[in-house]
This record gives sequence, C-alpha cells and structure tokens, in this order.
Amino acid sequence: MFFFFFFFPNLFSERLAHAMEKQNMDAKSLATLTDVSPTTVRRWLNGTYEPRHINLPKVARVLNVSADYLCGIES
Repeated sequence: MFFFFFFFPNLFSERLAHAMEKQNMDAKSLATLTDVSPTTVRRWLNGTYEPRHINLPKVARVLNVSADYLCGIES
C-alpha cells in the first residue's frame, strides 16, 4: 500500500475529499467518527499524511466507500 501512495501521493487526498463532500462531512466530524484528531484529517486532505492501516477501514466505513476506492485501486 505504501508503494502505491509513493507514486500517486495526491490520489488518496482527492478521493477522501470527494467522499467527504458526498457525505456532507467536514474534517471535525470525520475525526470524531474515526477517533483521530481533526489535524490528522486535515493532513490527510492536504496530502501530508496517509492513514495508518488501522484507520483506513474506519474512514472507508464512515464515508460509505471501500478502502480500495480511497486508495485508487477501484473507481
């Protein structure tokens, strides 16, 4: 998974922002629902960080998308 992000660093953040927009969710709400800080979510959105392996399924579940979608493996 880290290999994928190395070549497409902004894809996760773009997909995350799109999924959040579809759910009408802001960074603070996503942070609360996934037990991370709002700063962490903002870092995901600006492409500074990607979620840890334990957080990716939580994010996908909360946003009602697959982890593969967020990672760019599926459309």
